[in-house]
Amino acid sequence: MAAELVAEQDGSVFLPVTLGGVEWTTQRSGAPGTLSFTVLEDDGFPVLREGCRVSLRLDGKGLFCGYIFTRTQSGRRQVQITAYDQLRYLRSRDTLVYAGKKASDLLRILAADFRLSLGTVEDTGYVIPLGTEENVPIWDMLENALDETYQATGRRYVLYDDFGRLCLKSAGSLILPLLLDGDTVQGFSCEESIDSETYTRVRLLYEDGRRGVRQLFSGADEALEERWGVLQYFEKLSDPTGGQQRVSSLLRAHSEPSLTVTVTGAPGHPSVRAGVSLFTDLPGASRTMAVESARHVFQGTAHTMDLELRKGE
Repeated sequence: MAAELVAEQDGSVFLPVTLGGVEWTTQRSGAPGTLSFTVLEDDGFPVLREGCRVSLRLDGKGLFCGYIFTRTQSGRRQVQITAYDQLRYLRSRDTLVYAGKKASDLLRILAADFRLSLGTVEDTGYVIPLGTEENVPIWDMLENALDETYQATGRRYVLYDDFGRLCLKSAGSLILPLLLDGDTVQGFSCEESIDSETYTRVRLLYEDGRRGVRQLFSGADEALEERWGVLQYFEKLSDPTGGQQRVSSLLRAHSEPSLTVTVTGAPGHPSVRAGVSLFTDLPGASRTMAVESARHVFQGTAHTMDLELRKGE
């Protein structure tokens, strides 16, 4: 069944005439979900303006719901449309100081302030003693809170837009019963590396100049240092609470080579988006992998996807 693209503008609902199919892209962090397509605009065809709401469904399942941000004229009648989901609004910058809040609390506060709709928001549990954010994107505030939660608890959470509602769920709850192997993808590559995000030593420093307080939290995996050398992670802390526990969490999470798998031409599946995990049985990667980015292409009744995967936690 072909994907259904719907536009809503000025109280009217219609199905745009597209050329060359529709692309839906999601990324694990740093970018909103994106819908791209080309439409005809001429006598008899409506003009899709900025702010127009567009949605994409496949077999009744809502995949994307967002708003047009960019129009690019590429011909006398052809216009390239780019729409983003609600995550786009997290690019707004602000300053915020908070204390005694969980990452899930922070999401609810910011969503209310920026008039964003929420779906399922899991309780992240860990209370952040103090958060100070000055002139940074809202997205960074949330990512920093989630990173601090991960360092303190070892639990990873995924923030995403689920058809017009921001959701926050644990990574462990987003594992799909889906297998990718050499028979189901057109192409793939696997890269294993210790060149980034692999550490054999961790040092965390807390300093309070006004009180003359300086605390260093550190740890190392001596066996790995013998094998790979000293690969050090260093960070200054704004609060010393749980400092040594964070050292242990960082060493545990970054003590193996990173594994990245790129898959092209896989059969499309509507539940695959950045943040979920699935299973791979490929040379060099037979394990659970987390989706870092997903690009879905809909062309008539054909649906394929290109994925970037990383070693699941």
